[in-house]
Amino acid sequence: MVAGELLFSGMTDWKAVGRGKPADESQTPNVMEPSRVSTLLGIPIVSVCGGAAAAHCVAITEDGRAFVWGRNECGQLGLGDKENRMVPTQVTKGFPAGTKFVTGACGKSHTILLSSTGDSFAFGSNKHGQLGTGSITKKNAKGEEDCRLVPIQSAGIAKATSVSCGAEFTAWICGDDGSVYTAGLPQYGQLGHGTDHEYNQAASSVKIAYDPQPMPRHVAGLADVKTLKLACGQNHVVAVDANGKIWTWGNGGYGRLGHKVQKDEFAPRMVDIQGGDRNACPPDCVVAASQTSTWVSALQGQMYVFGKIKTSGDNHMYPVPFMDLQGWNLRSIACGSTTFVACGEDQSIAWGQGAGCGELGYGSAGPKSSANPKLIDSLAGKMVRQVAMGLGHSLFLIDAEDAADLPVYTPAELDPAAAVAPVTAAKGKRKPAPAKGPKKKAPKKK
Repeated sequence: MVAGELLFSGMTDWKAVGRGKPADESQTPNVMEPSRVSTLLGIPIVSVCGGAAAAHCVAITEDGRAFVWGRNECGQLGLGDKENRMVPTQVTKGFPAGTKFVTGACGKSHTILLSSTGDSFAFGSNKHGQLGTGSITKKNAKGEEDCRLVPIQSAGIAKATSVSCGAEFTAWICGDDGSVYTAGLPQYGQLGHGTDHEYNQAASSVKIAYDPQPMPRHVAGLADVKTLKLACGQNHVVAVDANGKIWTWGNGGYGRLGHKVQKDEFAPRMVDIQGGDRNACPPDCVVAASQTSTWVSALQGQMYVFGKIKTSGDNHMYPVPFMDLQGWNLRSIACGSTTFVACGEDQSIAWGQGAGCGELGYGSAGPKSSANPKLIDSLAGKMVRQVAMGLGHSLFLIDAEDAADLPVYTPAELDPAAAVAPVTAAKGKRKPAPAKGPKKKAPKKK
Protein backbone atom coordinates (compact mmCIF):
# COMPACT_ATOMS: atom_id res chain seq x y z
CA MET A 1 0.00 0.00 0.00
CA VAL A 2 1.28 3.46 -0.93
CA ALA A 3 1.74 5.70 2.10
CA GLY A 4 -0.46 8.77 2.28
CA GLU A 5 -2.39 10.98 4.66
CA LEU A 6 -5.49 10.15 6.68
CA LEU A 7 -8.78 12.00 6.29
CA PHE A 8 -11.68 11.74 8.75
CA SER A 9 -15.33 12.62 8.26
CA GLY A 10 -18.31 12.03 10.53
CA MET A 11 -19.52 11.99 14.10
CA THR A 12 -17.10 12.57 16.98
CA ASP A 13 -19.50 12.11 19.92
CA TRP A 14 -18.31 8.56 20.51
CA LYS A 15 -20.78 7.95 23.34
CA ALA A 16 -23.73 8.63 21.05
CA VAL A 17 -22.57 6.99 17.81
CA GLY A 18 -24.96 4.26 16.67
CA ARG A 19 -27.25 4.60 19.65
CA GLY A 20 -29.95 6.77 18.16
CA LYS A 21 -28.93 9.70 20.35
CA PRO A 22 -28.30 13.16 18.91
CA ALA A 23 -24.67 14.17 18.90
CA ASP A 24 -23.66 16.80 21.44
CA GLU A 25 -22.27 19.25 18.91
CA SER A 26 -21.58 21.85 21.59
CA GLN A 27 -18.63 19.71 22.71
CA THR A 28 -18.06 17.26 19.87
CA PRO A 29 -19.02 18.86 16.55
CA ASN A 30 -19.53 16.67 13.53
CA VAL A 31 -16.86 16.77 10.82
CA MET A 32 -18.95 17.26 7.69
CA GLU A 33 -16.31 16.79 4.99
CA PRO A 34 -13.12 14.72 4.72
CA SER A 35 -10.52 16.53 6.81
CA ARG A 36 -6.96 15.97 7.89
CA VAL A 37 -6.50 15.23 11.60
CA SER A 38 -4.17 17.72 13.26
CA THR A 39 -2.26 15.18 15.36
CA LEU A 40 -1.53 12.98 12.33
CA LEU A 41 -0.35 15.70 9.97
CA GLY A 42 2.84 14.67 8.22
CA ILE A 43 2.70 11.07 9.47
CA PRO A 44 2.67 8.64 6.52
CA ILE A 45 -0.29 6.24 6.85
CA VAL A 46 -0.47 2.92 4.96
CA SER A 47 -3.77 1.47 6.20
CA VAL A 48 -7.06 2.72 7.63
CA CYS A 49 -9.24 0.22 9.48
CA GLY A 50 -12.92 0.11 10.40
CA GLY A 51 -15.90 -2.22 10.60
CA ALA A 52 -19.62 -2.21 9.94
CA ALA A 53 -20.40 -2.26 13.67
CA ALA A 54 -17.47 -0.14 14.91
CA ALA A 55 -17.50 3.19 16.71
CA HIS A 56 -13.73 3.48 16.84
CA CYS A 57 -10.88 3.93 14.36
CA VAL A 58 -7.44 2.51 13.62
CA ALA A 59 -4.68 3.93 11.43
CA ILE A 60 -1.42 2.12 10.66
CA THR A 61 1.69 4.17 9.91
CA GLU A 62 4.42 3.43 7.38
CA ASP A 63 6.83 2.48 10.18
CA GLY A 64 4.36 -0.01 11.69
CA ARG A 65 2.78 1.95 14.53
CA ALA A 66 -0.95 1.72 15.29
CA PHE A 67 -2.98 4.81 16.26
CA VAL A 68 -6.46 4.40 17.73
CA TRP A 69 -9.32 6.68 18.79
CA GLY A 70 -13.06 6.58 19.41
CA ARG A 71 -15.27 4.58 21.77
CA ASN A 72 -13.38 2.60 24.39
CA GLU A 73 -15.98 1.24 26.79
CA CYS A 74 -14.57 -2.30 26.59
CA GLY A 75 -10.93 -1.40 26.10
CA GLN A 76 -11.16 -1.75 22.31
CA LEU A 77 -8.47 0.92 21.91
CA GLY A 78 -5.88 -1.21 23.71
CA LEU A 79 -4.59 1.67 25.82
CA GLY A 80 -5.00 0.05 29.25
CA ASP A 81 -8.23 1.79 30.27
CA LYS A 82 -11.86 2.31 29.23
CA GLU A 83 -11.78 6.03 28.51
CA ASN A 84 -12.96 7.23 25.10
CA ARG A 85 -10.39 9.10 23.02
CA MET A 86 -10.89 12.01 20.67
CA VAL A 87 -7.20 12.20 19.79
CA PRO A 88 -5.47 9.43 17.81
CA THR A 89 -3.22 7.69 20.36
CA GLN A 90 -0.46 5.18 19.73
CA VAL A 91 -0.87 1.63 21.07
CA THR A 92 2.36 0.87 22.89
CA LYS A 93 1.79 -2.10 25.23
CA GLY A 94 1.04 -5.80 24.97
CA PHE A 95 3.35 -6.86 22.15
CA PRO A 96 7.09 -7.54 21.73
CA ALA A 97 9.45 -4.66 21.07
CA GLY A 98 10.04 -4.16 17.37
CA THR A 99 6.57 -5.40 16.35
CA LYS A 100 5.38 -3.66 13.20
CA PHE A 101 1.70 -3.66 12.33
CA VAL A 102 0.48 -3.73 8.75
CA THR A 103 -3.32 -3.84 8.95
CA GLY A 104 -6.24 -4.40 11.30
CA ALA A 105 -10.00 -4.53 11.75
CA CYS A 106 -12.62 -3.25 14.16
CA GLY A 107 -15.63 -5.04 15.64
CA LYS A 108 -18.39 -3.58 17.77
CA SER A 109 -16.23 -3.60 20.90
CA HIS A 110 -12.99 -5.30 19.88
CA THR A 111 -9.97 -4.72 17.64
CA ILE A 112 -7.51 -6.97 15.84
CA LEU A 113 -4.07 -5.89 14.58
CA LEU A 114 -1.87 -7.99 12.30
CA SER A 115 1.91 -7.72 12.43
CA SER A 116 4.34 -7.90 9.53
CA THR A 117 5.18 -11.47 10.59
CA GLY A 118 1.53 -12.56 10.50
CA ASP A 119 0.84 -12.58 14.23
CA SER A 120 -2.56 -11.42 15.48
CA PHE A 121 -2.91 -9.10 18.46
CA ALA A 122 -6.36 -8.48 19.92
CA PHE A 123 -7.94 -6.24 22.52
CA GLY A 124 -11.34 -5.15 23.77
CA SER A 125 -14.37 -7.29 24.57
CA ASN A 126 -13.76 -11.04 24.73
CA LYS A 127 -17.29 -11.85 25.91
CA HIS A 128 -17.83 -14.39 23.14
CA GLY A 129 -14.18 -15.27 22.51
CA GLN A 130 -13.91 -12.86 19.55
CA LEU A 131 -10.29 -12.05 20.42
CA GLY A 132 -9.31 -15.65 19.66
CA THR A 133 -7.22 -16.00 22.82
CA GLY A 134 -8.27 -19.61 23.42
CA SER A 135 -10.17 -18.88 26.63
CA ILE A 136 -12.60 -16.48 28.30
CA THR A 137 -11.95 -15.16 31.80
CA LYS A 138 -15.08 -15.46 33.91
CA LYS A 139 -15.94 -12.45 36.05
CA ASN A 140 -17.55 -12.61 39.48
CA ALA A 141 -19.69 -9.49 39.20
CA LYS A 142 -22.99 -9.94 37.37
CA GLY A 143 -22.94 -8.36 33.93
CA GLU A 144 -19.17 -7.90 33.97
CA GLU A 145 -17.51 -9.29 30.87
CA ASP A 146 -14.00 -10.29 29.90
CA CYS A 147 -12.35 -7.15 28.51
CA ARG A 148 -8.69 -7.14 27.56
CA LEU A 149 -7.46 -3.57 27.94
CA VAL A 150 -4.09 -4.10 26.26
CA PRO A 151 -3.21 -6.27 23.25
CA ILE A 152 -2.96 -10.03 23.71
CA GLN A 153 -1.81 -12.45 21.05
CA SER A 154 -4.51 -14.56 19.43
CA ALA A 155 -4.00 -18.30 19.87
CA GLY A 156 -3.23 -20.53 16.91
CA ILE A 157 -3.07 -17.70 14.36
CA ALA A 158 0.15 -17.67 12.32
CA LYS A 159 1.15 -16.10 9.02
CA ALA A 160 -2.10 -14.14 8.92
CA THR A 161 -2.44 -11.99 5.81
CA SER A 162 -5.90 -10.51 6.29
CA VAL A 163 -8.48 -10.01 9.03
CA SER A 164 -12.06 -8.79 9.27
CA CYS A 165 -14.35 -8.34 12.25
CA GLY A 166 -18.07 -8.81 12.56
CA ALA A 167 -19.93 -7.28 15.48
CA GLU A 168 -18.79 -9.98 17.91
CA PHE A 169 -16.64 -12.39 15.92
CA THR A 170 -13.42 -12.39 13.89
CA ALA A 171 -12.23 -14.05 10.68
CA TRP A 172 -8.60 -14.41 9.57
CA ILE A 173 -6.95 -15.55 6.33
CA CYS A 174 -3.72 -17.38 7.14
CA GLY A 175 -0.80 -18.98 5.33
CA ASP A 176 0.14 -19.44 1.71
CA ASP A 177 -2.84 -21.75 1.22
CA GLY A 178 -5.35 -19.06 2.20
CA SER A 179 -6.88 -20.97 5.12
CA VAL A 180 -9.72 -19.21 6.96
CA TYR A 181 -10.03 -19.28 10.75
CA THR A 182 -12.85 -17.84 12.87
CA ALA A 183 -13.61 -17.26 16.55
CA GLY A 184 -16.26 -15.54 18.67
CA LEU A 185 -20.04 -15.60 18.77
CA PRO A 186 -21.36 -18.55 16.70
CA GLN A 187 -24.95 -17.29 16.39
CA TYR A 188 -26.45 -17.53 12.87
CA GLY A 189 -23.61 -19.89 11.94
CA GLN A 190 -21.39 -16.88 11.22
CA LEU A 191 -18.24 -18.79 12.22
CA GLY A 192 -18.82 -21.26 9.37
CA HIS A 193 -18.24 -24.33 11.57
CA GLY A 194 -21.42 -26.13 10.55
CA THR A 195 -23.34 -25.23 13.72
CA ASP A 196 -24.49 -22.19 15.67
CA HIS A 197 -23.62 -23.89 19.01
CA GLU A 198 -27.10 -23.13 20.35
CA TYR A 199 -28.13 -24.53 23.74
CA ASN A 200 -30.76 -23.97 26.42
CA GLN A 201 -29.43 -22.23 29.53
CA ALA A 202 -32.42 -23.07 31.77
CA ALA A 203 -33.61 -26.52 32.82
CA SER A 204 -37.25 -25.59 33.49
CA SER A 205 -37.77 -22.96 30.78
CA VAL A 206 -36.48 -21.87 27.39
CA LYS A 207 -33.50 -19.54 27.52
CA ILE A 208 -31.50 -19.87 24.33
CA ALA A 209 -27.80 -19.06 24.34
CA TYR A 210 -24.83 -19.66 22.05
CA ASP A 211 -21.65 -21.30 23.32
CA PRO A 212 -18.71 -18.88 22.84
CA GLN A 213 -15.85 -20.08 20.65
CA PRO A 214 -12.62 -18.48 21.92
CA MET A 215 -10.22 -20.78 20.05
CA PRO A 216 -9.73 -19.86 16.37
CA ARG A 217 -10.90 -22.81 14.32
CA HIS A 218 -10.28 -23.68 10.69
CA VAL A 219 -13.34 -23.25 8.45
CA ALA A 220 -13.42 -26.74 6.97
CA GLY A 221 -15.87 -25.80 4.21
CA LEU A 222 -13.12 -23.81 2.51
CA ALA A 223 -10.35 -26.36 2.99
CA ASP A 224 -10.20 -27.26 -0.70
CA VAL A 225 -9.86 -23.69 -1.97
CA LYS A 226 -7.43 -20.84 -1.43
CA THR A 227 -9.22 -17.80 -0.02
CA LEU A 228 -7.95 -14.46 -1.31
CA LYS A 229 -10.46 -11.91 0.00
CA LEU A 230 -12.82 -11.86 2.97
CA ALA A 231 -15.17 -9.35 4.60
CA CYS A 232 -17.47 -9.54 7.61
CA GLY A 233 -20.80 -7.81 7.98
CA GLN A 234 -22.24 -7.52 11.45
CA ASN A 235 -23.40 -11.16 11.38
CA HIS A 236 -22.31 -12.68 8.06
CA VAL A 237 -19.19 -13.32 5.98
CA VAL A 238 -18.32 -13.15 2.28
CA ALA A 239 -15.16 -14.68 0.82
CA VAL A 240 -13.62 -14.96 -2.65
CA ASP A 241 -11.33 -17.84 -3.59
CA ALA A 242 -8.47 -18.12 -6.09
CA ASN A 243 -10.88 -19.55 -8.68
CA GLY A 244 -12.95 -16.38 -8.55
CA LYS A 245 -15.84 -18.03 -6.72
CA ILE A 246 -17.89 -16.24 -4.06
CA TRP A 247 -18.76 -17.93 -0.75
CA THR A 248 -21.04 -16.68 2.03
CA TRP A 249 -22.28 -17.88 5.40
CA GLY A 250 -23.98 -16.59 8.55
CA ASN A 251 -27.18 -14.57 8.87
CA GLY A 252 -29.29 -14.96 5.74
CA GLY A 253 -31.87 -12.29 6.48
CA TYR A 254 -32.79 -9.90 3.64
CA GLY A 255 -30.94 -12.10 1.14
CA ARG A 256 -27.51 -10.84 2.22
CA LEU A 257 -25.98 -14.27 1.48
CA GLY A 258 -27.19 -14.22 -2.12
CA HIS A 259 -28.79 -17.67 -2.16
CA LYS A 260 -32.32 -16.54 -3.13
CA VAL A 261 -33.72 -17.51 0.29
CA GLN A 262 -33.66 -15.86 3.71
CA LYS A 263 -31.95 -18.75 5.42
CA ASP A 264 -28.94 -18.81 7.72
CA GLU A 265 -25.98 -20.81 6.47
CA PHE A 266 -23.85 -22.55 9.10
CA ALA A 267 -21.04 -23.36 6.64
CA PRO A 268 -19.65 -21.66 3.51
CA ARG A 269 -21.92 -21.98 0.49
CA MET A 270 -20.96 -20.97 -3.02
CA VAL A 271 -22.96 -18.10 -4.52
CA ASP A 272 -24.34 -18.44 -8.04
CA ILE A 273 -23.64 -15.33 -10.11
CA GLN A 274 -24.82 -14.28 -13.54
CA GLY A 275 -22.44 -15.64 -16.18
CA GLY A 276 -21.16 -18.51 -14.04
CA ASP A 277 -17.53 -19.47 -14.69
CA ARG A 278 -17.23 -16.75 -17.32
CA ASN A 279 -17.87 -14.09 -14.67
CA ALA A 280 -15.23 -15.01 -12.11
CA CYS A 281 -13.99 -12.47 -9.60
CA PRO A 282 -10.41 -11.36 -10.40
CA PRO A 283 -7.67 -11.60 -7.75
CA ASP A 284 -7.81 -7.82 -7.21
CA CYS A 285 -11.58 -7.73 -6.72
CA VAL A 286 -13.03 -5.64 -3.90
CA VAL A 287 -15.39 -7.08 -1.28
CA ALA A 288 -17.34 -5.48 1.53
CA ALA A 289 -20.27 -6.22 3.82
CA SER A 290 -22.65 -4.01 5.78
CA GLN A 291 -25.26 -4.92 8.36
CA THR A 292 -27.63 -6.32 5.72
CA SER A 293 -25.81 -6.32 2.36
CA THR A 294 -22.84 -7.79 0.51
CA TRP A 295 -20.72 -6.22 -2.26
CA VAL A 296 -18.32 -8.00 -4.64
CA SER A 297 -16.72 -6.89 -7.91
CA ALA A 298 -16.52 -9.47 -10.69
CA LEU A 299 -15.31 -9.54 -14.31
CA GLN A 300 -14.13 -6.15 -15.64
CA GLY A 301 -14.80 -4.60 -12.24
CA GLN A 302 -18.59 -4.83 -12.41
CA MET A 303 -19.95 -4.42 -8.89
CA TYR A 304 -22.57 -6.91 -7.70
CA VAL A 305 -24.72 -6.48 -4.60
CA PHE A 306 -27.16 -8.64 -2.68
CA GLY A 307 -29.21 -8.07 0.44
CA LYS A 308 -30.91 -4.92 1.69
CA ILE A 309 -29.11 -1.75 0.58
CA LYS A 310 -31.70 0.86 1.57
CA THR A 311 -33.70 1.33 4.74
CA SER A 312 -36.87 0.92 2.67
CA GLY A 313 -37.62 -0.93 -0.55
CA ASP A 314 -37.07 -4.41 -1.90
CA ASN A 315 -34.23 -6.78 -1.09
CA HIS A 316 -31.84 -8.30 -3.61
CA MET A 317 -32.03 -12.04 -2.93
CA TYR A 318 -29.18 -12.89 -5.31
CA PRO A 319 -26.25 -10.98 -6.88
CA VAL A 320 -27.42 -8.21 -9.19
CA PRO A 321 -25.23 -5.70 -11.06
CA PHE A 322 -25.09 -2.37 -9.26
CA MET A 323 -25.41 -0.24 -12.36
CA ASP A 324 -24.78 3.07 -10.57
CA LEU A 325 -21.12 2.05 -10.38
CA GLN A 326 -20.82 0.53 -13.84
CA GLY A 327 -17.56 1.51 -15.52
CA TRP A 328 -15.84 2.47 -12.30
CA ASN A 329 -12.47 0.87 -11.60
CA LEU A 330 -12.88 0.67 -7.85
CA ARG A 331 -9.83 0.26 -5.62
CA SER A 332 -11.65 0.06 -2.30
CA ILE A 333 -15.18 -0.04 -0.89
CA ALA A 334 -16.31 0.05 2.74
CA CYS A 335 -19.59 -0.20 4.61
CA GLY A 336 -21.04 1.20 7.77
CA SER A 337 -24.32 -0.16 9.00
CA THR A 338 -26.43 1.47 6.25
CA THR A 339 -23.85 3.73 4.57
CA PHE A 340 -21.25 3.10 1.89
CA VAL A 341 -18.13 4.75 0.51
CA ALA A 342 -15.86 3.80 -2.39
CA CYS A 343 -12.89 5.16 -4.31
CA GLY A 344 -11.83 4.64 -7.90
CA GLU A 345 -9.67 6.48 -10.44
CA ASP A 346 -9.39 10.04 -9.04
CA GLN A 347 -12.86 10.22 -7.51
CA SER A 348 -14.57 9.12 -4.30
CA ILE A 349 -18.25 8.29 -3.94
CA ALA A 350 -20.57 7.85 -0.96
CA TRP A 351 -24.21 6.97 -0.44
CA GLY A 352 -26.65 5.58 2.10
CA GLN A 353 -28.90 6.63 4.94
CA GLY A 354 -26.98 7.03 8.16
CA ALA A 355 -27.01 9.42 11.07
CA GLY A 356 -26.54 12.46 8.82
CA CYS A 357 -23.49 13.54 10.79
CA GLY A 358 -20.99 13.91 7.98
CA GLU A 359 -20.07 10.27 7.46
CA LEU A 360 -20.82 10.64 3.73
CA GLY A 361 -18.44 13.59 3.44
CA TYR A 362 -20.72 15.83 1.36
CA GLY A 363 -19.94 18.95 3.40
CA SER A 364 -22.11 21.27 5.49
CA ALA A 365 -24.01 22.52 2.45
CA GLY A 366 -24.50 19.05 0.98
CA PRO A 367 -27.20 16.47 1.66
CA LYS A 368 -27.06 14.37 4.82
CA SER A 369 -28.01 11.20 2.97
CA SER A 370 -28.28 9.93 -0.58
CA ALA A 371 -30.19 6.92 -1.86
CA ASN A 372 -27.83 6.73 -4.85
CA PRO A 373 -24.04 7.04 -5.17
CA LYS A 374 -22.92 10.68 -5.21
CA LEU A 375 -19.47 12.15 -5.77
CA ILE A 376 -17.70 13.67 -2.78
CA ASP A 377 -17.00 17.07 -4.30
CA SER A 378 -14.03 17.99 -2.10
CA LEU A 379 -12.18 14.84 -3.23
CA ALA A 380 -12.73 15.34 -6.96
CA GLY A 381 -9.50 14.87 -8.88
CA LYS A 382 -7.73 13.44 -5.83
CA MET A 383 -6.18 10.01 -5.47
CA VAL A 384 -7.76 8.13 -2.56
CA ARG A 385 -6.08 4.74 -2.12
CA GLN A 386 -8.28 3.14 0.53
CA VAL A 387 -11.50 3.80 2.45
CA ALA A 388 -12.90 2.47 5.74
CA MET A 389 -16.16 3.07 7.60
CA GLY A 390 -17.81 2.65 10.97
CA LEU A 391 -21.27 3.30 12.35
CA GLY A 392 -21.01 7.06 11.97
CA HIS A 393 -17.69 7.92 10.36
CA SER A 394 -15.51 7.44 7.28
CA LEU A 395 -11.74 7.23 6.87
CA PHE A 396 -9.83 7.95 3.66
CA LEU A 397 -6.21 7.24 2.78
CA ILE A 398 -5.23 9.93 0.26
CA ASP A 399 -1.99 10.78 -1.49
CA ALA A 400 -0.17 13.40 0.57
CA GLU A 401 0.14 15.88 -2.31
CA ASP A 402 -3.62 15.76 -2.83
CA ALA A 403 -4.35 16.45 0.84
CA ALA A 404 -2.47 19.74 1.13
CA ASP A 405 -5.46 21.98 0.41
CA LEU A 406 -8.01 20.09 2.51
CA PRO A 407 -9.32 21.39 5.88
CA VAL A 408 -7.82 20.31 9.19
CA TYR A 409 -9.84 18.85 12.07
CA THR A 410 -8.48 19.47 15.57
CA PRO A 411 -9.97 17.08 18.20
CA ALA A 412 -11.75 18.79 21.08
CA GLU A 413 -9.29 17.42 23.65
CA LEU A 414 -6.60 19.60 22.06
CA ASP A 415 -8.62 22.63 21.02
CA PRO A 416 -10.74 24.41 23.68
CA ALA A 417 -12.42 26.34 20.86
CA ALA A 418 -13.30 23.18 18.96
CA ALA A 419 -16.97 23.49 19.89
CA VAL A 420 -17.05 26.65 17.80
CA ALA A 421 -14.74 25.73 14.94
CA PRO A 422 -13.55 22.10 14.89
CA VAL A 423 -12.42 22.28 11.28
CA THR A 424 -10.18 24.96 9.85
CA ALA A 425 -9.74 25.61 6.17
CA ALA A 426 -6.38 24.99 4.60
CA LYS A 427 -4.17 28.01 4.19
CA GLY A 428 -4.50 29.69 0.84
CA LYS A 429 -7.03 28.98 -1.81
CA ARG A 430 -8.02 25.45 -2.57
CA LYS A 431 -6.28 24.21 -5.68
CA PRO A 432 -8.43 23.19 -8.60
CA ALA A 433 -8.64 19.49 -9.28
CA PRO A 434 -5.61 18.41 -11.32
CA ALA A 435 -6.18 17.32 -14.87
CA LYS A 436 -5.97 13.53 -14.90
CA GLY A 437 -7.81 12.65 -18.05
CA PRO A 438 -11.54 12.93 -18.69
CA LYS A 439 -13.49 13.56 -15.51
CA LYS A 440 -15.73 10.70 -14.44
CA LYS A 441 -19.40 11.58 -14.51
CA ALA A 442 -21.38 11.28 -11.35
CA PRO A 443 -23.51 8.14 -11.18
CA LYS A 444 -26.94 8.86 -12.58
CA LYS A 445 -29.86 8.81 -10.21
CA LYS A 446 -32.51 6.29 -11.04
